[in-house]
Amino acid sequence: MAPSIRVLVVEDDPGARTLLSAALSGLAGLELCGLAADGLEALELVERLGPDAVLLDLIMPGLDGLGFLGQLNPRRRPVVVVTSQASGQALIRHTLALGASYYLVKPLNLKSLPPLLEGLCLQPLIQRAAAALEEMGARGMGVQAAARAAAVLARDGNALLKQAYAPTIAAEGTNYAGVEKNIRVMVDRLHRAPTPRYLALLDGLPPARPSNLTFLRALARSLGETK
Repeated sequence: MAPSIRVLVVEDDPGARTLLSAALSGLAGLELCGLAADGLEALELVERLGPDAVLLDLIMPGLDGLGFLGQLNPRRRPVVVVTSQASGQALIRHTLALGASYYLVKPLNLKSLPPLLEGLCLQPLIQRAAAALEEMGARGMGVQAAARAAAVLARDGNALLKQAYAPTIAAEGTNYAGVEKNIRVMVDRLHRAPTPRYLALLDGLPPARPSNLTFLRALARSLGETK
């Protein structure tokens, strides 16, 4: 089972904080790790608690949501989902430009939060995995499939290949066999012309091309080491 996504709630309204924290405790896959009443408190909790995701209100006394986004440490940047009653397109674009991952207009559909946050939390891992593969010299259809699969395995070390392949199957309308083949072709090419990055990932050149699972688990471990 994948570890729960640790969520920090940033909301100045005490009643809304209470309702949101109670709702999160009943949603599978999410864990409330902290509550903040303003942006300054939220910045301190991000540094101290290291949440995976932040649900961020925009209009708050002191440091507001925009100020929080502007001061957030890029090295400790969690997924940030803005939650606000304001729905102007200019404001939404501005928050996304400041680094917010997503924008939700209140009232929230709380049941949509687990899959939304899971998908958003995978994106940084997918990007790092894809960059590592490209550094190895990987090209073609297998790169994104392998990056997605490695991200799933980095989040859940016990995941099976069918779970690791599920994001690509859903995104590209393909099937397990198609994903398996594309990754296998990619790994085969890397193994025939190994780069230093490939050799470092596998602690040297294996006598035979590694299986998809062996390669993807090694890639997933490297994501955890470089986080």
